[in-house]
Amino acid sequence: MLSADLLKTRVKGDRIMPAFVEADGDSLALAEDIIQAFSDHTGKKLGELKDILAEMEDQGFDYRLVRGLVALLERRCTLTVDSAGSPELVRREVFTQVKSPALTPEVRSKAIAAAAEKLGLSPEAAEASMFADLESELIISRFNPPKPVALLEEYNLSLAQTLLFKATEMRFKASAKHKEVLRSVKRLGLMYTAGYDTGRLDITIDGPLSAIKSTERYGTSLAKLLPFIVASPGWGMDASIVRKDFNGNPRLYRFSMSEHAHGHLFGDAAGTYEDLEFDSEPEERFYDSLANAGTGWTIVREPEPLIAGRYLYIPDFLLEKDGTRVYVEIAGFWTAEYLKRKVAKLGELKDVNLIVLASTRSSCDAFKGITENVILFDRKIPLKEVLDRLKVWDERKVADGVAKLDASGLSPEGDIVRLEDIVSKTGIGADAVRRYIEERGVAGYTLAGDELLSDGLLRSIRTSLSAKMPYSQASAQIRSKSVTAVDPVLNILGYTVKWSGLDPENAVIYKAPQIR
Repeated sequence: MLSADLLKTRVKGDRIMPAFVEADGDSLALAEDIIQAFSDHTGKKLGELKDILAEMEDQGFDYRLVRGLVALLERRCTLTVDSAGSPELVRREVFTQVKSPALTPEVRSKAIAAAAEKLGLSPEAAEASMFADLESELIISRFNPPKPVALLEEYNLSLAQTLLFKATEMRFKASAKHKEVLRSVKRLGLMYTAGYDTGRLDITIDGPLSAIKSTERYGTSLAKLLPFIVASPGWGMDASIVRKDFNGNPRLYRFSMSEHAHGHLFGDAAGTYEDLEFDSEPEERFYDSLANAGTGWTIVREPEPLIAGRYLYIPDFLLEKDGTRVYVEIAGFWTAEYLKRKVAKLGELKDVNLIVLASTRSSCDAFKGITENVILFDRKIPLKEVLDRLKVWDERKVADGVAKLDASGLSPEGDIVRLEDIVSKTGIGADAVRRYIEERGVAGYTLAGDELLSDGLLRSIRTSLSAKMPYSQASAQIRSKSVTAVDPVLNILGYTVKWSGLDPENAVIYKAPQIR
């Protein structure tokens, strides 16, 4: 984006268009000259470069074009302070030395000399350091030059982004990369409505001027989306822009672009579908907390789109465990109008488990007709409340699984049957299988860790163990039977492990004599 004062537009009737530049002729020559000026002044003061660039504004180009290109190139510069001492410290010491507000050259020199002596600098170094941190005094220590054509393409994209900052609404279409576009919209925290028809994705996005509070932040997010739009095959865009007319009165204009007519203006400035950062801290914290909670629930950010009537909808997260899918939507700083549309969409979702995490600063009451699982939060999402909700689905799934096993029974074969094999064979979750075995039991088998062991195998292990022996030997005996759950087996057989330090080689197992 560029600052608003550098935005140049053309208006015709109710149409508005940024003053794009073609990458040829005088514009291309100007880009080459400005890039060369930056390259020539690498290692020099920024102020010296600015003096040269100011002269270019007198060569017949609109000053907004020149300054816009300069602004983009400045972002490619590394600026450093070149001084023997801290400019702020030198200034403070010099001003401390001054006894009178009316300075003569002699008084000034004496103050600088005294400050320099106190700071261990020469008077010349102290004077040079005093204002070395001013913008004009900064040194261009590094410059990463673009190709002239690439600079003009970036400039065109920046113009369009700047104009969109005044949008009340933006609509765009794409014929491919639908998931990538939707996920970009979602991750940028934009308020949207998405539909899919005859192979084309249609998205309407509320603009920064749609009565939202955080206009600047939201406008920046919308601007970040534009590179992804123009990278989508078959894209087309139409936005409603509020600008003052020639009489100074606000007026609604239409800003339209398409791949066919304008795609060449952006070229390589179009975005790539790389991972975007989380739009909000609560989202990031929630993801990290649940992913590390060890609950068995997996968390996926922006899963496959759901169909809500004639609309597409991407929840913030999908939580999944043993075939149970729970979607999570985080309601942020939404406008009342957008909230109404969002609630209407969610109301069309059928047979979907949904948790809504609603900011107390949004109109969260509207969600209560959609799902009872509404959790309110201020800044931090209460993970415990989310986990409590998930336990309800957990318990429901486990109960269903146990009921299925009650109906079908469990008939293991072999001396060792692993729970994961039972899960794979029956399609029933591990928690349900474990509960069934623990509560119902399986004739001829005992559960040890994640393995069902036959009574015959346990007898064989028992006869191979002494009443007292090193833990390492007992462990080796048990593992030789292809059993991995060593400690559970020892416990089942009535053994106790006595540890001497943390080294297993020093541990001993013993079996207390039975009291009759």
